[in-house]
Amino acid sequence: MKTVKYALAGVALCSSSMLFGQGVVDALKYSQQDIRGTARYMGMAGAFGALGGDITTLGQNPAGIGVYRNSDIAATIDFSNQVSTVNTAGNNYSDSKFKFSCNNFGFVWTVRFNQEALKNLNFGFAYNKQKSFDRSYKTSYANISGANSLSGYIAKLSDGISVDNLASSNNSSFDPYDSSPWLNVLGYQSYLINPKSSNTWSSVVGSGTSATGDLYVREKGSIDEYNFNIGGNIYDVFYWGIGVAVTDFSYDIQSGYGENFTGGYLPDDNGSVSSANTNGWYLMQNALHTNGSGIKANLGVIMRATNNFRLGFAFHTPNYYKMTDTYSAAVKYNFDRSGTSYNDLAETPNGSYSYEFESPWRMIASAAYVFGQGGILSFDYEYTANNNMSFDDPYTIDMFYNTNNEISEMLSPVHTFKVGGEYRITPQFSARLGYAYQTSPVKSEYRSGHEIPTAGTLTMFTLDRETNYFTVGLGYRFANVYVDVAYMHRYRRSELFPFSPLPSGSDDLFDPDVMNQSLAISPQISTLTDHNNSFALTMGVKF
Repeated sequence: MKTVKYALAGVALCSSSMLFGQGVVDALKYSQQDIRGTARYMGMAGAFGALGGDITTLGQNPAGIGVYRNSDIAATIDFSNQVSTVNTAGNNYSDSKFKFSCNNFGFVWTVRFNQEALKNLNFGFAYNKQKSFDRSYKTSYANISGANSLSGYIAKLSDGISVDNLASSNNSSFDPYDSSPWLNVLGYQSYLINPKSSNTWSSVVGSGTSATGDLYVREKGSIDEYNFNIGGNIYDVFYWGIGVAVTDFSYDIQSGYGENFTGGYLPDDNGSVSSANTNGWYLMQNALHTNGSGIKANLGVIMRATNNFRLGFAFHTPNYYKMTDTYSAAVKYNFDRSGTSYNDLAETPNGSYSYEFESPWRMIASAAYVFGQGGILSFDYEYTANNNMSFDDPYTIDMFYNTNNEISEMLSPVHTFKVGGEYRITPQFSARLGYAYQTSPVKSEYRSGHEIPTAGTLTMFTLDRETNYFTVGLGYRFANVYVDVAYMHRYRRSELFPFSPLPSGSDDLFDPDVMNQSLAISPQISTLTDHNNSFALTMGVKF
C-alpha cells in the first residue's frame, strides 16, 4: 500500500497521501470516541462533567477526582451486540457480532488534610476503552459499468502515468512498487487496467460491460486510554484536577471487493482493444494493521455555585500519536479473452510505514443540578476540533501537506450534547436515564459527488452522519459496596463507498471551490446503519 524509501521519485507521480501517506478517512478513524465507562456513567449518557465522583470522569473532567471524599476501587464488564446493515439500491445486507469485554477499571486514593482550605488531595488511575472497532458488513452491487467499476476508478487515477512506471521486468532490478502508487501497479499487473495512448488507460470493465460486484469488510481493534490523575477539594466549593492520559491504538481491517462481468475489454495480441472480448471475474483483497501509542494532558475544574447547582469545565490537549501501518494486498483474477485464459494472482509486497498523528483538542462545558438527596439532572456540551487534526513524517518535508489541507477543508468540528438524570427511589436504590447527540464530522457537501482522497490500495471507506445514544441504568448501594447496571443503544448511519468519486478531466482532482463537479467515476453509494446494544455491570467499593 505505501512505501517510504523513494519519496522523491513518488512525488512526481502523485500526491504524497495517495502514494504512502494517510488520508482524511484515516484521521476520522483515529479520532473516534464513544460513550463508555462505568455503568453509572453510561446510564446517564456520560453527562458527568459537573458531577465527578466516578472513575470514568478521570478521563472526562479530571476535576471529578477532587469530589471524592473516600478512596474507591471499581471495575466494569460489558456485553455488546453490534448489528451492521448495508442498504444498496433498496437491498439490505445485515451482519451481527457479539463481544464480551472489560471496558473500565480504576481506583482513587484519598488523603485527608482536615484543613479549612484544602480538604483533601486525591490520586487516581483509570483504564477506559474509548472505542471498539469490532464490526463486519457486506453488500452487493448490480448494473456495474466502467464509470462505477473499481477497474474504471484505477484507470482514471492512472492517467498521466506511463507503462514503464507500472511494469516489472525480469531483466531489471526495477520494482514499480518502490516508486509508484501501489493501487495503480496492482491494477496493471492484474489486467484491471490496460494502456491506451499518451499515458492514458482503459479498464477491463468498460462501457457496455455487464457486471455485478460484492464487498465485504471485517474490522477489529480498540482505542484504550490509561489516565493518571491528581486533584483536590478547596473549601468544598472548588474542585480541581489534572491528568496525563496514555493511549494505545490498535486497528485491523480485512476487506474484499470483486466484480463478475461479461463483455469486458482486454488488448488483443496486437495490443489494441477494438470491441468487447472478455468474460470473467476478479477479487481484490486488502489487509491492514495499524498500531500506535499517544500521550495527552487533561485539566478541569468544578465549582459548586450553590448547594444545589454545579458548573464544570475541562480541556483536553491533542493526543500526540506515533503510529505504524503494516499492509498487503492481492488481486485474484480469472479472465477469458476469446479463448485465451488469464488466471493468476497478483500480489503487492508486505509493507510497513511509521508516521505521527495529532488528534483534535477537546473542550467540555457542564452544568448540573442536585435535588438534595432526591436526584440529579446534568448537561454536558463537548466541542471537538476535528478540522485541526494533522499527520506528520519527521523525516520528510511537507509529506502530508495535501492531506492536512484536505482535513481542514472537508471536516467540521464535532458538537456533542449530553443530558442525564438520576432519581433516588430509596436511599439505596437509584434509576437513571440519558440521551446524547453527536454531530457529523464531515461537511455535508462531501458526502457524495466529490472526491475523497484515500491512501494505498484500500479504497473503501465510510463517512459518518450524526450519532444518537439512548441510555438507562439502575444502581444499588449497601454499606461501602455499590453495584450498577446500564443499557445503552447507539444508532448511527454512514455513507459507504467502495471507492471515491472522481471528477472528469475538466475539473481538478481536488478543488474545494467546485461543489458540483462533473464525474468521470461515480461509485454506487450505500447506506450503512449501525445499531449497537451494550449492557454494562459495574461493581465497586468505597473505603
